[in-house]
Amino acid sequence: MLNQATRKMAVQLLGTSASDCECTMLLAAQNRPMAALEQVAFLLQLMNISGQEKKAHRLALVKAGRAALKKLGEL
Repeated sequence: MLNQATRKMAVQLLGTSASDCECTMLLAAQNRPMAALEQVAFLLQLMNISGQEKKAHRLALVKAGRAALKKLGEL
């Protein structure tokens, strides 16, 4: 079951354009790579469970996940 903060974050990111989602998550990947990875995994899982297609959002999330992994590799 989702808590209120998690639900708000999901609505905020998935309710925007794919470009906004990408910018937000790439910024998070640069500043907080581990938290960004957790968000990416959670959002992708949520989209799978709820059957949301949103291909552009999925690509944006995967791109942010790669950026977060790259940042973690540099540390």
